[in-house]
Amino acid sequence: MAGGPPASPGGLAGGPATRGAGVGGPAPAAHPGRAADAAERRVVAVVTTDERQVACARHLAQRGWPVRVWGQPVDGLPGGADPAALDGAAVVVGPVTGPPTAGQLATAGARWLEPGAWPLARGVLYVGGRPGPAIQAAVAAAGGRCYDILADAAFAEANAWPTAEGAVLRAQQLDRQVVGGRPAAVLGYGRCGRALVRLLQGFGCPVTVVARREEARREAAATGAVAVPPARLVEVLAAVELVFNTVPALLLGDAELAALRPGALVVDIASHPGGVDWAAARRRGVRAHLELGLPARFFPVTAGRILADCVERLAQGIPGGTAGGSPRPA
Repeated sequence: MAGGPPASPGGLAGGPATRGAGVGGPAPAAHPGRAADAAERRVVAVVTTDERQVACARHLAQRGWPVRVWGQPVDGLPGGADPAALDGAAVVVGPVTGPPTAGQLATAGARWLEPGAWPLARGVLYVGGRPGPAIQAAVAAAGGRCYDILADAAFAEANAWPTAEGAVLRAQQLDRQVVGGRPAAVLGYGRCGRALVRLLQGFGCPVTVVARREEARREAAATGAVAVPPARLVEVLAAVELVFNTVPALLLGDAELAALRPGALVVDIASHPGGVDWAAARRRGVRAHLELGLPARFFPVTAGRILADCVERLAQGIPGGTAGGSPRPA
């Protein structure tokens, strides 16, 4: 994380804005725990490079935040093609997947501007995934702060279930058959691993969890799953039809891939580059797929609401904790 959120809504730059300024439709009733009065809220600019960002902009507008967009136009909200939408915004919401690119903005029909030339307000808060050096430098020059949303523990926790649902849906699409009742392995037992186990058990799948930490194995076993250490990974792979990897470390090398049943499917949802030896998978003809950004791909309205919740919390100076960088293998 390059910096924390400002102390309070009143500390955000950009000048006061009236309730719902530039936003179509009436504002909803106040959400429990949202302390900032609408009159104190400042402009939020959302870089709308995908449907999650669009949904985030809509959610924030519905809650009474004055919202502008840069990128894909959003009905009822000002902005679109012109990066001038950033001008005077106290909070800029960038893509979760990384800093926005010229290609993303071009695809959205918008004009690209290098971060160094962004019209950023003094003291701006940039919220996005892995902001990168160019955005960090531009925000710092404006006296603002960057917040890497991928290091936010509350954001990660909220995204675990839609990620798990997306992984199972992707397995169904790739395999062109149901997952119900089929033996499955889940590698790692962190947030997404726990959600996957619950979901697969709901489908009636016999689930084996492979986890490094004894505490994680005990927790998994308490759910009714079989839980084993990584030393038994090859044995597990030979007995399942579906493998879901959540660990951002190389677990599925050539020997492990060779142990898979013919026709087994591997869905890797760990951060890039995942936990598979991709060259070995191609050589052996293993069906292994790295599937990233599942919440935004399959459930953009839900993903946008989760992002809006986090942005609103940060804009109001409410801490949410950080995930502490790269997740450690479970």
